[in-house]
Amino acid sequence: MGEWLDLAGAVELLGAPEETVARWVRQGLLPCRGSLPSVRFERSALLAWARERGLRRGAGSHASASYEDDLLAGAVARGAVGRASASDSAAAIEAALQQLGMLSEEARVDLRDEVLRRERMASTGLGHGVAIPHPRRPPGRWVEEPTVSLLFLEPAVDWAALDGEPVHTVLLLLSPSVPVHLELLTRVSMVLHDPSTRELLARAPAREDLLARLRQLSRES
Repeated sequence: MGEWLDLAGAVELLGAPEETVARWVRQGLLPCRGSLPSVRFERSALLAWARERGLRRGAGSHASASYEDDLLAGAVARGAVGRASASDSAAAIEAALQQLGMLSEEARVDLRDEVLRRERMASTGLGHGVAIPHPRRPPGRWVEEPTVSLLFLEPAVDWAALDGEPVHTVLLLLSPSVPVHLELLTRVSMVLHDPSTRELLARAPAREDLLARLRQLSRES
């Protein structure tokens, strides 16, 4: 008989935030039995899953160590900030990819398909008018550094978010590896827990104002 872990044990083994591991369970991404909150993981299968994706215990906590700038602010500065109108979430994702001028047409097509494939698994609408679409697997083939394409939508678009609110802010996340993706998700989650930052996003701020706020939050954390 193999060793079995509960959710807390899986969080400890993967070195990932509990909310991230729970989301992976809901999305069917992790090898496990049962459902939350009584889900169980076979330790050997979970280790194999982590190795296949370049994820090691504790890796998430060190993923951003080489980035002098705040990880999220740096990813936004490296990517793009724009405004658009879109008929639905798929069109919004297309617009977010199109504004990343560093991507080739081949890369945009591949990333669009991967992001939409991930979106069909479960909505990335987080609530409070924000969505964080991303590929199912880190697109290391196309990006070498964490990059965010931030798009303000007018009017807001139905994204099947948990709170039922339409999405006005899209943060398309592109990370070169699983550890960096986990760290970027953690940073996004922290930022979105701040009411004043959510209010700022709802006003579609200028790029410079947004980056200043993200860096301020990083200094305060």
